[in-house]
Amino acid sequence: MQILYGRVVSGKGEGKYFMSLKPYRERFKRILGYYPYEGTLNIKLSEYIPIDMSKCIEIEGFEYGGKKYYGVKVLPAKICKDEFAARGALIFPEKSDNPKDIVEVISPVNLREYLSLKNGDVVKIIVE
Repeated sequence: MQILYGRVVSGKGEGKYFMSLKPYRERFKRILGYYPYEGTLNIKLSEYIPIDMSKCIEIEGFEYGGKKYYGVKVLPAKICKDEFAARGALIFPEKSDNPKDIVEVISPVNLREYLSLKNGDVVKIIVE
C-alpha cells in the first residue's frame, strides 16, 4: 500500500472527452468493474513520490472513428477527504502534457460532488 497526499487542481477539460469514448469506457469497465464518470480529477501531489507502476493494469491503444488513441496505465486507489472515501483509480495516459507531480483520477462517481471537493482541497490517495 502506498499513501499520497495532494491538492485538487483544475485540468484542461480533456478528461471528459476521453472518458466518454466507448472503447475506453468498456475497457475500464472490464478492468475496474465500473464505467468511469465522464471526467477526471486532477491532483497536484504535495511531493513527488515515485509510484509503484508494477501494479498498473495496462490498456492498449486503439483506433476509433478513424483516429488513434494511446494506451493508459491504470492503478486502483481510494480517494479520501476527511472521513469520506470513494473508490477510483489513478490513470497514466501514454501521451500526457501533465507534469510528473499531477495525477489524474477516475471514479464511478463525480469526485468533486461526492467528496465536496474544490480547488485547493487536500486529499489522500491510498494506492491499493
